[in-house]
Amino acid sequence: MKKKVIFLTSFLLAILILLSTYFSYLMNNHTKKELKTMSEKTTFSSIENTPLFKKEYEKQYEKIVIQKESNFLAEVNQFLDLKYEPEEINQIYAFLRRDNIEKLLSSEKRNVKEYYSITNFDVDKIYRYEEYQMKHNCSLKEAVLKVNIGLDHDFYTQIEEIENKNDFTVLVNKYHSLGEYEPTDLKPLSYDARYQLREQARNAFEELLSGAKLEGVFIRPYSAYRSYEYQASLYEKYVLQDGKEVADTYSARPGHSEHQTGLAVDVWSEGFTEITENDAKWLQENSYKYGFIVRYTKENKSVTGYIEEPWHLRYLGFDIAWDVHEKGLAYDEYYDLYLK
Repeated sequence: MKKKVIFLTSFLLAILILLSTYFSYLMNNHTKKELKTMSEKTTFSSIENTPLFKKEYEKQYEKIVIQKESNFLAEVNQFLDLKYEPEEINQIYAFLRRDNIEKLLSSEKRNVKEYYSITNFDVDKIYRYEEYQMKHNCSLKEAVLKVNIGLDHDFYTQIEEIENKNDFTVLVNKYHSLGEYEPTDLKPLSYDARYQLREQARNAFEELLSGAKLEGVFIRPYSAYRSYEYQASLYEKYVLQDGKEVADTYSARPGHSEHQTGLAVDVWSEGFTEITENDAKWLQENSYKYGFIVRYTKENKSVTGYIEEPWHLRYLGFDIAWDVHEKGLAYDEYYDLYLK
């Protein structure tokens, strides 16, 4: 009886595999036919009699794959006027973001072949990328990332006003300023009203504290939300104490502090005036599970411009915090590569 059941099961399984293979073959064959049909249709013959059709570019048109943009022919003419070859035009539409295409159309011809695989590059910054690459003898991919962050300029130069101030993913650093922004959904911690965070961050932080206690890690906050005015007075205090150059390595200038977002909190170990090595290790390995990252590490000092701060937590939300942790990037790098 058991042998019959095994035989029938094996027979049915074999039939299912054969049917699946055959169905897959039909689908692939159908897809190939569709692609062939599409490629046959993607010619300029249908627009030959339009006013934009240029007879002198007829041979080049035949080598260009038509795109869905309503003004595609006009753009192709512009690219051809700029002396781009048909294959270059096809690659531009295949690989580049829309904003970069528009920038190429409004400038002299540029060789962007090396950038096709670098999705975060910006046409306007090509010369800066090349200069940074030569100066630092690094890959083009690294040069693009570092220049996009702003690292080809000194800290606190080329400052941009932040637009998405209320986003949980907002990037605040030495090149991006919050101005005098103040969040509207600040809530005090349930057990200590001296410390405020934006509501979602507060709830996540209290969960983090509870989770830490279950594992024998006892930490407490000592700084959460700070207003623009408070940060200004704090920064000036440190400048008087240590001088501007040193103060800039551990204190943000007003408008540039993550604490002003209501999404950052500094912590101490229970009974200590600073965090212990054991507690810092727990935060590094576990804070992302609650939507936080340790924002300033010794590995990303050259990117952030701040000394290592194992006590400084930044809320990003569960999914992004997890991804930042998994990729091992400074948030400035992650933001440019995946969020900007």
